[in-house]
Amino acid sequence: MTFPVVSSIRKPRGLRWFAFSLAAIGSLLTPTERDLRADPCGMVPPIQITTPDAISRVGLQQTYVFYKDGVESFVIRPGFNGKVEDFGMLIPFPTPPALRKVGDDIFPHIGAAVDPPEVVLDLRPVLEFQGLASNTAQQAGQQQSLRLDQSEVRVINQEAVGMYEVAVLEAGSADALRRWMDDHQYRFPEGMEDVCGEYVELGWCFVAVKTRVSGKSSVDPAPGMRATIAGLPDGAGFQGAVQGMGFRFRTDELVVPMRLSAFNAGELRNVVYLMTDEPKKIRAIPEEYVVRQVKGEDLFSNLTEPLPLRIIGGTQKDISDSQRQWLKTARDPAPKNGLAAELFAGDLLAATSGELSHLHEEREKMLLRIGENLGLRGPEIDAQNYSALQSARKQVVAAALADTREMTLTVVDGDFPREVLAGENLTFAEYQMPARRNTTAAYDCNSHTPGNNARRGGVLIRGALAQAEIDDNNTTFPAARFILTLAVTMLLFGALVFIKLRERTSRSA
Repeated sequence: MTFPVVSSIRKPRGLRWFAFSLAAIGSLLTPTERDLRADPCGMVPPIQITTPDAISRVGLQQTYVFYKDGVESFVIRPGFNGKVEDFGMLIPFPTPPALRKVGDDIFPHIGAAVDPPEVVLDLRPVLEFQGLASNTAQQAGQQQSLRLDQSEVRVINQEAVGMYEVAVLEAGSADALRRWMDDHQYRFPEGMEDVCGEYVELGWCFVAVKTRVSGKSSVDPAPGMRATIAGLPDGAGFQGAVQGMGFRFRTDELVVPMRLSAFNAGELRNVVYLMTDEPKKIRAIPEEYVVRQVKGEDLFSNLTEPLPLRIIGGTQKDISDSQRQWLKTARDPAPKNGLAAELFAGDLLAATSGELSHLHEEREKMLLRIGENLGLRGPEIDAQNYSALQSARKQVVAAALADTREMTLTVVDGDFPREVLAGENLTFAEYQMPARRNTTAAYDCNSHTPGNNARRGGVLIRGALAQAEIDDNNTTFPAARFILTLAVTMLLFGALVFIKLRERTSRSA
């Protein structure tokens, strides 16, 4: 799937733009366009700008949440379908967050960290292989203590994060917040004034997000691409997941602000991955929605040890040298859950160091801004940026991933009650789920359904393979053993025929 990119920007009044400011963020709407609705997208709703049926959800709405030692982090990547030119998001926070881009495959990688996919080796006769860190957030936190007038909005931070233009705001009232967003072409959704007012009273800040999505055919990234067609043809639509974003912030207690999503019609199914130092559940959400809990030791093993191997039609002794070489690559966990390892390690390092943003995350945002200025975007550019920062990512993983052993990853999946979401932020309590439900057979995090590996047969091996014990005089390859078995069978059959013929000859005599 090709994910959307963004197009031309109109600069807000009164803003100074740096040399590397993002030049391709999305054409903005006029203040008269007021047909607003919202649709849940994990943490927060997108804001509908066109016709009443223009936006609908696509796929599972998944959210990752981390909390340790006063540092909270969450990641979202919403998906949409429909005839829409612009959407926005409004997210409340107790303190100003540090922002970062996350990889498109982050949630499949988190699922594979819980349930690593199996590598299958079939050894039956017909062999088949299946097989410079920013301190903006800290400075903003110091400014937060200054009380705002009811008509005032304070801009804590403005920056471009990939396809998004983001503003971190404090407001003296919900009305002031709305006026600022209207004046700067961010969209404040109808019906959310009271809830936003409650967050203002609590002293929370807000992250406002805007972007532009366009017709897939007009914005498909291509090598050397320098521009996109900004307009949507009549009847054009968009389908897919937009760019993922991560937020880190300081808070005295773990809290997830999902109240704004309760204003939307339809199903509110959410999958929440919760990384904490104790097993948890969400208060006021049914306990049976907790579908998996993985201890830190097991999670660390899933991220660092070879992927599980299922051998069909043989044992470890039957694996040839060439197959062993192939398995070294096939069982490497990094292509399946390496992004999850980087995510966990980055958050753990932030909790230990107290720094909300890491050097490689700031550098990635700089590279994204440069790319957008040059009109370079898409999977190829993301891959080049990722490669350029790979060494720094590995250092973070090496420094902090071992601390995963002290954590627990809880998975919550269900249709969250609307009245619960509307009434309060999500809070958490300690909870140990029953062992009988805590299995891949009951819930596989790769498919979000019951697992199907119980009757696959063969031998399942976890961890490294035992050293092969094969020499020139004792060949144990499956094909050779098959030929040997066939020869012995034919010999026995021939002997039986010979005995029968001899018996007949004796009787005739």
